[in-house]
Amino acid sequence: MTPTAILVLDIQTTTIDILGGTQKLAPYLTHLSKTLEEARLNLTTRIIHIRTAFRGGYPDLPSRNPSFARVVPKCTYSENDPNSQFHPLVEPQFGDLVITKRRVSAFTGSELELLLRSLGIVQLVVVGLITSGAVLSTVRQAADLDFGVTVLRDLCLDREEDVHEMLMEKVFSRQARVVESGVWLEGV
Repeated sequence: MTPTAILVLDIQTTTIDILGGTQKLAPYLTHLSKTLEEARLNLTTRIIHIRTAFRGGYPDLPSRNPSFARVVPKCTYSENDPNSQFHPLVEPQFGDLVITKRRVSAFTGSELELLLRSLGIVQLVVVGLITSGAVLSTVRQAADLDFGVTVLRDLCLDREEDVHEMLMEKVFSRQARVVESGVWLEGV
């Protein structure tokens, strides 16, 4: 079996609140948790939880970056803020790895690529929040770094369903295999 890592992107209370809160996303979070439980049974699959978090006072966010301009006034995604931690329904388990990122892509400014190369990982499975943000940036960069990429369409969410669908059908499908989680689990 090909050494594979599941990248679980931004399953944090702050991000979940942006998408409507825990109650609204409960079915998604439960489905994601069950999929990860099944994936843990495969000894060649590593699970890597990746969160967005910034240093106190946000020295790592330049004011000229419009993507992050709304983060500082709201004081969201601070390293020590409980809401920037992983959501309790999908917390890392024993054996899972954890990465903190400071940009939209899971690769930019993090040790993710080094970790994947050190583990001999060649295939990535991407799940998480938000499809038009972290998922898009991570999938594109992973493909540019010559990783094989699979996106589990039912385990990614966006604020806008039409944007999610367009990315799955027209963008990701050019650089990745896009499938439902059940189809992927059958092949594991």
